[in-house]
Amino acid sequence: MGIQPKFAQNQSEEDNTNMKNGRKCAGLVIAAGLGGVAAWAQLGDGRLRTNPKEAITTPTIGIGLSGTQAAITFMGTLQAANNVAGPWTNLPNAVSPLAEEASRQYRFYRTLEPVGIFSTNSVVTFTVTGPLQKHFELAFAGSPDGIFPPKRVKPYFEGTVTVGNHEIPVNLRVRGNSSLQECPFPKLKFKVAKETRVGTPFADAREVKIGTHCGEGGRGNIGRLRDESAAYREALAYETMDLLGFVTPRLRRARIVYQDNTSPTNSSSAVGWSLTRSAFILDDVEVVAERMGGRALSDEEIAALGDPKFDGQLVVDLQFLHALLGNWDYGLGAGDQGLQNTDVITLSSGELIPVAGDFDLASWVTEVVRLSAPREYLPELPDIDRQARYEMEQIRSRVSESQFGAASNRFVTQRTAMESRINAAVVDEPGRTNALRHVTAFFDALTAATR
Repeated sequence: MGIQPKFAQNQSEEDNTNMKNGRKCAGLVIAAGLGGVAAWAQLGDGRLRTNPKEAITTPTIGIGLSGTQAAITFMGTLQAANNVAGPWTNLPNAVSPLAEEASRQYRFYRTLEPVGIFSTNSVVTFTVTGPLQKHFELAFAGSPDGIFPPKRVKPYFEGTVTVGNHEIPVNLRVRGNSSLQECPFPKLKFKVAKETRVGTPFADAREVKIGTHCGEGGRGNIGRLRDESAAYREALAYETMDLLGFVTPRLRRARIVYQDNTSPTNSSSAVGWSLTRSAFILDDVEVVAERMGGRALSDEEIAALGDPKFDGQLVVDLQFLHALLGNWDYGLGAGDQGLQNTDVITLSSGELIPVAGDFDLASWVTEVVRLSAPREYLPELPDIDRQARYEMEQIRSRVSESQFGAASNRFVTQRTAMESRINAAVVDEPGRTNALRHVTAFFDALTAATR
């Protein structure tokens, strides 16, 4: 008897349970969530067939011949059953490709593919292990520049990220510029090699940034909040940017266990420590660019741009965003600040797209407003309202009426959704109150500027 390919058009109750548990069934048997219908093949008397009409774009399981054996290639956890309706049994020790003798007994296979690290917005817990203390010291993390700035070295170093039952080798590095002057616990970044991330939650996330808590209490000399609450507040700023339709990296809140394994030395610094703090993770701009079919410019390329000639309306819209967040630590091109805390993506068409980021100095995060308004400007108003009104008036004076109107419409139409997002966000209550206060101040300023 030959192998007759068939189709499974309905998910079993077990499939639905797997979906609820954050894993999706995929492959030759059932591909839940991949269009509803997928092909499956049986092992019979030695002849193998798969249906040429299978519509899965990126299958996580495949079947072929290796001599007289069936070769099952897969990602994730392989499951097997003697009936397409189950019961299904995990094969946790199976290694791809799995060789199976073809027999007259029917045998069915599918995979449980790990959900991608950015596929849900729940708080993820994982462990980062490496010689962290050594590299914090190489970067002089937490040391102000002073008269003679230290040489901050930020090389990649080997470490691991452990999430669930996956221990994944990664290349870590310290990142940040001005934040290194005031954050004893600096921002981080890690890369995962292609062959290492297959079958893990990082399968589609090769380069990831970590927004850390900066330090243990107080504020830095520039103004950053040294507290783990700052991480989720900044995450909310990115989510607000995404809601407004700007190019935004994928993001997820996290609780990270940092495990230092720096070798003991004669240094007075403590090593071998473990610390658990709130953080957030986000795609590196290179990954964002790839998803758009473009390329992220290097720091050197950005520095050489001069006046980048971005789309004029997009520049105005981004100025609105920074005003909403109370962010002063940015630059969008020509002028004294140039391009600051703004990544650039070049598309195949040659168009340059500015991407905002790094909001850790914004009053949305710190709760401290940095005033650029003159002392005599509306002194009766609270600082947050004075600054919002002053910024919106300044923008209004620089741009055309049509540009200001288009930017206004972009924000006004999303106000209700913005407030709902803030109210539902995982963030500390003072941070939530502060974010809502920024929204109110911004829209009051917008109203005043359009009178």
